[in-house]
Amino acid sequence: MKSTLSSKSGKKMTEEEVCNEDLIGYDLHRAGWASVSFRVGKERPSFAVSYLHDSLGDLARMGLSLHQGAMAAEAVFMDEPGEVILAVSAGNGATDVLQFELSEYRDWASWGMVSVDDHRVVARGEIARTELVRNVHAILGRIHLEVGVARYRELWVEHDFPLQDYERLSVSLHKRAMI
Repeated sequence: MKSTLSSKSGKKMTEEEVCNEDLIGYDLHRAGWASVSFRVGKERPSFAVSYLHDSLGDLARMGLSLHQGAMAAEAVFMDEPGEVILAVSAGNGATDVLQFELSEYRDWASWGMVSVDDHRVVARGEIARTELVRNVHAILGRIHLEVGVARYRELWVEHDFPLQDYERLSVSLHKRAMI
């Protein structure tokens, strides 16, 4: 069982999240709402996340697929209206460093409500594959520990906690650490 610590902001976090505090933040709020935040230079913009899309599931699938060597992945964080999409890819043949782009849309590009070209780039940059995967795993671990599967379903209404992907990622990270 992982211990929880307090970050600079006083928020309870796992040790893994404290180490990676400058990456992605994901917090559940009242029923059907969460927030996602990203480090953009010295800023940390935050965006609302609605139950209308399985954003935590996207994040879990992103972490698992990147850990398994995928060259690209994305996660959609839908608001009402609008959304933010985090797209990552391995560029220039470097598999351990990922290029990322965080794009903000005024409506739902993922549902075809606006063109995928009609967006504002919030941030672009690079991130180590292992850092991103561990950050996603830490977010999933904290929510699993603090909220649990049943309570998550109550809060998130339309989507279950991505338990299978979280467990697969946990096992895969553990096996890699053993080698």
